[in-house]
Amino acid sequence: MKKIVLGAAMLFVFGGAFVSCKETEEKKEVIIKEESTEVEEEGILERAGKEVDEEVNEEIDETIEKIGDED
Repeated sequence: MKKIVLGAAMLFVFGGAFVSCKETEEKKEVIIKEESTEVEEEGILERAGKEVDEEVNEEIDETIEKIGDED
């Protein structure tokens, strides 16, 4: 019984040594497709920020016009 177990263990060890040393050549091609979507969903903060930005730009333009008229 001991000889069978010892023989099986030796076969397992030596067999594993030969199998693990094999090198396999595998080529993997990774193709990444990017889809550009024109439609972007904006959250409430982005929309509010745009509205405030537009209002501030209008006020800046009005102030510049007033300063230009004073000369």
